[in-house]
This record gives sequence, C-alpha cells and structure tokens, in this order.
Amino acid sequence: MRKLKKKKQMFKNNAEIQQRFSETHFIAVILFLTFFILTFVGAGSFIVVSLVGLFLCVAGLLQGSVKADLWILIPLILYNIISLLSGYRIYGNTLEGLASTQSVFPVVYLLAAYLGSSERTVLKRWCAIWVGVMAVMGIGQFIMAAFTSTASRLSGAMGNPNAMGVMLVFGWFALQSCLLDAKEGPPLLKKLLHGLEFFILAALALTLSMGAFGALAVGMLAMHIYGKENFSALLCRGAEIIFAVACGILLYIVGDSTDCPWLCLLLCVYIFVGAWYREEFKHYLENAQWLTVLICLAGICGTGLLFFLRPNAAATFTERLAMIKNGLGYLGTAPLLGVGPYQWRWLNLQDTDLYFNTWHIHNIFVHIGVELGLIAMAMLIVAAVRHVMKKEDSAQRGAFFAALTHNLMDTSFFYVATMPFLIMISDKDEKRTRLLSGAAVKCILGLFAALFAWNTLQCLL
Repeated sequence: MRKLKKKKQMFKNNAEIQQRFSETHFIAVILFLTFFILTFVGAGSFIVVSLVGLFLCVAGLLQGSVKADLWILIPLILYNIISLLSGYRIYGNTLEGLASTQSVFPVVYLLAAYLGSSERTVLKRWCAIWVGVMAVMGIGQFIMAAFTSTASRLSGAMGNPNAMGVMLVFGWFALQSCLLDAKEGPPLLKKLLHGLEFFILAALALTLSMGAFGALAVGMLAMHIYGKENFSALLCRGAEIIFAVACGILLYIVGDSTDCPWLCLLLCVYIFVGAWYREEFKHYLENAQWLTVLICLAGICGTGLLFFLRPNAAATFTERLAMIKNGLGYLGTAPLLGVGPYQWRWLNLQDTDLYFNTWHIHNIFVHIGVELGLIAMAMLIVAAVRHVMKKEDSAQRGAFFAALTHNLMDTSFFYVATMPFLIMISDKDEKRTRLLSGAAVKCILGLFAALFAWNTLQCLL
C-alpha cells in the first residue's frame, strides 16, 4: 500500500514537473515572438505594441507565483505609471506619450522571471540567432541597393542606422554569451554562432554608427575586465572584430562610392567564407600573436577611414553635447511629472539655443528627467544600478555597459525592441529575487492588460 502511494506521489510530481516545463517553454516561445515582432516596429506602433502587450498579460495571468528582483520590477512599474500620468496631463488620453509603448517593458520582465536557467539559455540563443539573421538580411538589402545606386547607411529591420547598429552590438554580446554556454555543445551549433557573429560585425560596419562602435568598445572592455581575461585575449578579440568590420567597410565603400556593384557580390562571397571559417581564424590568431598585433594596429590606423566615410560625425557629437546642455536647463522645470512627452522639441524651438530638430535629447536620463520628471529619472537610475549588482557572465555584463554607454549619447531606449532584448538575454540572479504571490502577479498583469485593451480600443475607434 505504501509503495502504491509512493508511486502515485512520484507520478504526480513528474506530472507537475512536466506541466511546469511546458509552461516555461511556452513563455520562452511567446517572449521570442514578442522580440521578433518588436524588431519591425521601430520606436513603436500603438496598435501592435498594445496587442502584443495584451497577449503577454493574458499568458502571464495563467501563471502562479514567481521570484523576481523587485528593485528592478517596481522601478519599471513606477516609471510607467509616472509616464502615463505625464502623458495624460498633456494629451488627455493614455495612447499618446511614452507609456503606451514602454508599458510592455515590466510585463516582459515579469514573464521572463518565470524562466529557468535552461529556458533562458534557449531564449537567449533564439534571440541572438534572429539578430544574426537580421544582419544577413541587412547585408543582402545593402547589396540590392548597390545595384540600384541607392546604397547608403544600413537601416535594416529597425528602420534607423543608429538603432540597427546598437541592436547588432547587443546581438554580438548575446552571441558571446551563447558561446560561453555552448563550450561543450554540438560543433555545428558553435559554428553557426561563430558565423553569425561575423555577419553581425560586417553588418554593423554598414550602419556607420559611431555610437554603436563606441558602445561595442566600452562593452568589450567591460567584458574583458569582468571576465578577468589577460591582455592577449583582449587583443585577439579586438583583431577578430577589426577583421570582420573591415570586410563590412570594404563592402560599404564598393556599394556606396563606386560604379561596380558586382564587386559587392565578390565581397559578399568573401564575407560568407570568413563567417564559415570564423572559428578556425580565431584559433589561428591565438597562436599567431604577431598577426593579432598587426591587425589591431591596422584597425587603429584605419579608424580615420570611418570619419572620412562619415565626415559629419564630429559635428554630430558636438551637437549632442549641446543638446544635453540644453536639456539640463529644463531639468527642474516640472520635477514631478516633467514638461510632458514630446514637449522638449517645442521648448527647444522657442528658446535661444540651436534648434536640434529631433524629438529626443540624446541622453536617456536627461530626456526622461525633462519630459517625465525627476522621479521617473530616479526610477531608471535605480533599475540600472541594481542591474550592475546582478551576477551575470562577462558577455552579459558587456551588453549592459554597451547599452548604458549608447543611451548616454543616443536614443536606443526609445526603440521598443531594445529593452525587451536586454531583458531576455540577461540571467536571473536568484539571490536578489523575492517571491511575488500569484495574487500580486495577477493584479499587476491585470492592470497592464486593462491598459493595453483600452489602448487597442482607442486605436480601433
């Protein structure tokens, strides 16, 4: 009788484990589909983000309690509440403003908290591979444009060269994290990841995004320090990056500045060969330090070529510093709810400073402080500081510092796919999580579901 009871209990436990496994894999699938969809909507489409957010909330309402880092979740929720109030004060509705698209961030974070380490690894791998596919598609897009004499900086699926550039940078770090996870994995998988890494760097060169290159450099340095690697490993990684980027730069020069688009096809074949032998090239560099040093020196000397291809880069950097200075002048104007979403542009139009003709100050913290107020800015700072305290692998730490660097001089935070991507490729630090009851989860997701449903209704009416 006791044996029968033990067997029943064992079957019951196995059934619960299998059910939990199916649920978490279902969440991983819908999170990946969310990222896939959001990569095509740029800064956000009200109807698309509302429908995606509503679907995520419904999926989350079917779940129970979960462990989450409340020092990240609560600031994200408070940030969106303040953003919603600020937008409503200006426009009289919940649709216009930042909250209608950015409210998906805490929902994605809460759903990602349900994933175990294996599901997170799978999700990270899917997302990284998709960014690699975006890179391949972008290279193809550039080559097609070269044959019609319309080749220019690559915008790709993101619709903007700077946004595409930083997405590729995040994807590169995600692939590095996947490679760390797959050290003992199937050789074919490692070959695929190494190949996509090469395509991502070549496509990054086609964006000519100086901010993305700067973010990559800072993130790579953070990755090196956090991973406690020796200097030769840093040089080797730098040489690998320089070689792949140089292939992309050559492709850009041929497609944009010559009348020989067929040469793009030859370079494309070369890039494919480089991607195929990417892993072998890495091993060769590890055993040939003289070549590593030579490539790094060539890369340093060739940096000026980037400024030649983008002669306005220095002026753009100076303009952004002036823009940040202008924003600091409005920082305390409305400390609680800010001047309102998209209102800085009109203030800048009327003041005596240079008119910058852009919707966002190219510093996320200054922009949020001006338009949404000091409390919203503080919430983002709290979430960022808390993330620094998380336990992650060196590549994930590099991705975070790359994102932080980019958002200090650009606007990737306002592209709705970037934050969910960073959340999906991050690890969960169990030591910093607290149990959130099923009732609390349903309350949070229920309120967000109501907001997304109301926004969807407003879009359709």
